[in-house]
Amino acid sequence: MAVLSVAAGKAELDRHGLIMLGLSAAVFGRFAANVDCLRRMADRMPGTSGEALEAQLLGSVRPGVPSYPSRRRYPVVAAKMPAAVVRLPRRLHRLRAETDAWWRAVTAPGAIATAARARAVLAESAARFEAVMRPHAFSTLLGTGIYDQVAALATASGHPGLETSLVTGYGDVEEAQAAGELWRVARGELTLAEFLADHGYHAPTEAEISSRSWREDDAPLRRLIEQYAGLPESASPVDRARRQRQEREDAEARVLAGMGGPARAGARLRLALARRYIPLREVGKAAFLQTIDGGRAAARYLGAELVAGGELTEPGEVYFLTVEELTGVRLPAGLGELVARRRATFEEYRALRLPDKWVGEPQPLAEPVAGPGAAVTRVTGMAVSPGVVEGVARVVHSAEENDLEPGEILVCKTTDPSWASYFVVASAVVIDIGGPLSHGAIVARELGVPCVINTGNGTRAIRSGDYLRVDGGAGTVEILLPALTEA
Repeated sequence: MAVLSVAAGKAELDRHGLIMLGLSAAVFGRFAANVDCLRRMADRMPGTSGEALEAQLLGSVRPGVPSYPSRRRYPVVAAKMPAAVVRLPRRLHRLRAETDAWWRAVTAPGAIATAARARAVLAESAARFEAVMRPHAFSTLLGTGIYDQVAALATASGHPGLETSLVTGYGDVEEAQAAGELWRVARGELTLAEFLADHGYHAPTEAEISSRSWREDDAPLRRLIEQYAGLPESASPVDRARRQRQEREDAEARVLAGMGGPARAGARLRLALARRYIPLREVGKAAFLQTIDGGRAAARYLGAELVAGGELTEPGEVYFLTVEELTGVRLPAGLGELVARRRATFEEYRALRLPDKWVGEPQPLAEPVAGPGAAVTRVTGMAVSPGVVEGVARVVHSAEENDLEPGEILVCKTTDPSWASYFVVASAVVIDIGGPLSHGAIVARELGVPCVINTGNGTRAIRSGDYLRVDGGAGTVEILLPALTEA
C-alpha cells in the first residue's frame, strides 16, 4: 500500500497509529491518501490512467509499479457517467448555496444558545461534510482526467508544457475572488465586516476544527489589508485575472492553430470542458470548509459548556472527543482520563516527522533530509504556473505564523484556501506537496504567480533569506545566494 501524507488531525488511533478508511487513513495523526487504491480507480476511468494520477499527486511515477488498465467497466461508465458529469456543476453549486445559507445561520450571533442546539449543529456539520465530499471527490477525479487531456492536447499541437497556460484565467475560482474582495477592503470599497460575512469561515490550517477562523480572529486579515494597501494597482486580483484570461486565450489560439479541422473541433470541446469543470474543485472545497466552520462554532459552545459543568478542565479539550461522543445520549465514562490519554498520543505523534510517501507502514524520520547549512543549490518540482522570478525566500511552516513580506517568495509545505490571499503578496510560490490541480497550483495560475509544486524538500533545503530564482515553467528553484543567517 502506498500512501501520501497530506495533513494533520487529532483522531484517536490504534496501537499502530494507523486506521484505514479505504481510500484514506489516519497515520500517526496525519491524514493520508492511498495512492495505489486511487491508481486502480483511475485505471478504470476513460481519459486518464493510474500513472497519470500518481504523476499529478506525487510529481513522479514510482518505477516498477504495475498498472491495471481495464475497459471492463467502460459500459457501466458509458451508461452512467455522462449524466453524472452533466449534473455535477449544478449539483455542486446547489450544495454550495445550501451550505452557505446553513453556515450563515449557525454562525450568526446567538444562533447556538443551548447544548442541545450545539449537538444538533455538530451532527449537521458532519452530515453536510459527507454530502459535499462525494461530488467533490468526483469533481477531483474528473478534473484530473480533463487536465491530462489538455496536456495531451498541448503536446499534440506542438506546444508541450503549454497546459499550465491553458488552465488559467477562468475568473470564477472562489479563493481568487476572495482575494479580490480583500483587495476592495484595502481600498475602502468594502468593509471588513462585509468581507467576513462572506469569507469568515476560512482559518489558518482550516481543515482542523480547533483552528480559529477569521470570523473569530481577524488579526491575520488586518495585516494583509495593510500590505494590500501598499501594493500598486497593477497587483490587484482583478487586473491579474484579466491578464490570465488573455494568457489562456492566447494559448488556446496557439493550440488550435496547430491542428487540422476535425482535430480542432475535438480540441475546442476539451478546452471547454476544462473551463467548466476544473474550477469546480474550489467550489466543493469552499462548501466543505463551511461545514467544518459550522462544526467549529458548535464545538466551541460545547467546550465551554463542558468546562462550566466540570466535565473538562479547559475548552480546548473538546477537540479530543469524537462527533459521536459529543452528540450521543451521554458522554463516555472516565472523560478526564480519556482526554488525557488522547492528548498524550496527539503530542507524541505531533513530534514525529513522516516521509511524504511510503510503502507499507511508515517509519518516522529521525533527521531532516536537508536543512540549514545543507549543500543544496537546486530544488526541482512540477511546473504548474509559468514565469521566472528572483527574490528573497520566506519559509513558512504554518499559516498561523505567516510573516511573508511583499515581494518575497513563499516557501511552504502545503497550502489550503486560507493561504490564497497571501499569493497576492508573494512574488512566487514554492510548495513541497501537491500537483497541477492542487489548491496552491490553481490559485497561483489564477493570480499569475509563478509556482513550483511537489518539491518534496523545499522547506528543508531552502532557508528564509536565501536569494532564489523560481522558474514556474520549468519546475526549478535555484538558490543563487544562500542566506548568511536564518532570517
